[in-house]
Amino acid sequence: MRQAPGYIATEVKPEGPESDERYRVRDLWQGHRGFEIFRERFSEDFVQFDRRIVDELIEKQEVVGAYYEAHDEDKGLS
Repeated sequence: MRQAPGYIATEVKPEGPESDERYRVRDLWQGHRGFEIFRERFSEDFVQFDRRIVDELIEKQEVVGAYYEAHDEDKGLS
């Protein structure tokens, strides 16, 4: 994702006790459009990553949702 314009970072945090081995992963972007461009441009690379890495390490993957923070200009403020 580092190759994509608008990508900021990925956060990985444990959920619950360590023995539970569940983690919440958040990818942070400057805006939704940058994320959509990433998905279009790197879709094949992402599928390969899923096959090689994620399938071997992750038992279950669930998308919880997408969240957006409005900036002053989005709220109509100057």
